[in-house]
Amino acid sequence: MGNLKGVGRIYQQTFVDTYSKVAHCKRYITKTPITAADLLNDRVLPFYESQGLPMLRILTDRGDKILRQSGTS
Repeated sequence: MGNLKGVGRIYQQTFVDTYSKVAHCKRYITKTPITAADLLNDRVLPFYESQGLPMLRILTDRGDKILRQSGTS
């Protein structure tokens, strides 16, 4: 995403529901698989639970950049 004065490099995780056109995002100072899980647990899943909507499936771009960083590719 860019650099923030006094913080350094920042990244943004984004979740887009293409059916309902709802988006969630959160900024982080690291880019790891943990941040993707945090976005789901902190923002996405609670939102859908509060609306009484079950989360049936999640499609992803497979996070190639994250996989390379964590050494699992």
